[in-house]
Amino acid sequence: MTSPARPVVGIACDESGFVGGSLFGGIRVFAHASVRVDAPEAAGLVDEVRRRTRSGGEELKASRLNRPWTTHVASWLVGPDGPLSGRATVHVTDTRLFGLARLAQVCLADSTPQGWWSADRDAAAWATALRLHRLLDGVPPAEERGFLEGARDLLWVTRRARLRAVPASWPEVAARTAPELAEPEALRRVGEYLERPPDTPLTEPLLPALAWALDHWSAQGDPDVVHDEQSVLTPARVRVLADGLADAHPGRRLAGFERVDSRTDARVQLADLVAGVVRRTVEDHLHGQATGDPVPVGHLVADASPLTPEDSAAWVRSLT
Repeated sequence: MTSPARPVVGIACDESGFVGGSLFGGIRVFAHASVRVDAPEAAGLVDEVRRRTRSGGEELKASRLNRPWTTHVASWLVGPDGPLSGRATVHVTDTRLFGLARLAQVCLADSTPQGWWSADRDAAAWATALRLHRLLDGVPPAEERGFLEGARDLLWVTRRARLRAVPASWPEVAARTAPELAEPEALRRVGEYLERPPDTPLTEPLLPALAWALDHWSAQGDPDVVHDEQSVLTPARVRVLADGLADAHPGRRLAGFERVDSRTDARVQLADLVAGVVRRTVEDHLHGQATGDPVPVGHLVADASPLTPEDSAAWVRSLT
C-alpha cells in the first residue's frame, strides 16, 4: 500500500544581521525568517507597508520599520494578531555565544564539527561558551578584544586563504584568558581544523538556522523554498540539507529550492522585513538600547533559537 502524497508547503526565507564569517563584530544578533505566503498576498502586504510608512518606490528595507515613528506598522505586520499570524517564524542566534561555542567545539571536541550543527545542541560546547561569555564580561576591554579577535581569526577559514598553522599569537592570547584552550591537546585540535577545515563553514549561523526552518515547516508538508541569494547556499550544500531532512524524517523531502534577489520577489522581501524587525528588537535589548514599547515579536522566535539562557530568552518570549 502506497503512502498518500504529502502536500507541498511554499516558504520564503531571508536573514538579517549577516556577519560575513566574523562572529565577534558589532552585530550581536542574526535572525533568519521563514514565511508561508504566496506571491500575490506577499505583494499586497509589501504594498500596504509602503503605504503605511510612506516609502514611495525605493527598495523597502526593515530599517524603515525600525524607526520610532513606524514601529506601529511593524507591530501590525509581525504582531500575534497581524496578517502573518501562524505563518511566520524566526530563528534567532546570539552570534557571540554561537562563535564561542564553535571555538569550544574546535578546541575541545574529539571530532571536527560541521557547519550544519546548531552550536547550542552540543551541551559541553554550549556550557563552555556560557562560561567564556561570563569570563569575558569581567576582564579589561583590551583583553576581551584581543581574545575575541584571536578567536575570529582562528575560526574564519576560507578556501581562498586558509591558515595552515595555528596563529602565532593564539596560544598566548588563549592562555591569558582561558588556559584550557591553550593546552597542547587543544592546540593540536586547532591545527587539524586549520589544516583540514570542514566542508561547511562553522562561522555561518545561516546554515543551522535554515536546517531548522526546513525541519519546522516539513511537519506541515514538503518545503518548497525561495531564499534570498547567499553564496554559502551552494547546490551541494542544498543537497546536504535535503538529505539531512530525509534522514531525520523518512518520508519527508525538500520539494524545491530557488535562490532569488529579494528586490524582485515580494515573498522574500516580506521575509526580510520580518527578520529585520525581530533582529533589531532583540539586539536592542542585548545592547541595553531598548526604548519605549518594544515590537511584539516573542511569538515569532523559534524555541530552538540559541540565545543566552539568562534574561534574553525569557525577555524575548515575553514580547507577545
